[in-house]
Amino acid sequence: MNREMRRLQDREDRRLKQKRKKQQQRKRRPQRGNEQLSLMQRLQRFIREVRAELKRVSWPSREELIAFTTVTVITSTALTIYIFALDFFFKDGVLFFLGI
Repeated sequence: MNREMRRLQDREDRRLKQKRKKQQQRKRRPQRGNEQLSLMQRLQRFIREVRAELKRVSWPSREELIAFTTVTVITSTALTIYIFALDFFFKDGVLFFLGI
């Protein structure tokens, strides 16, 4: 194959690649005519999808829920007491050093 034939072949290959790329992009784009839904239709579809997702959720058992809640309440209480103590002692320390 001479140079000119090779160039023609390369040019044809590039043209076909671009054509395929454009066709794939057209397939990916949503159809605007079908996507023009009213507000109520979109809201109904949203609620339907939410329900479908909630059915797939792995909900904790009652025992797990009680355990998680207990750990959360105890941790929150402990951190509250710790921060209160730090605040109280720092306040008293600052007041002591300032002589108030």
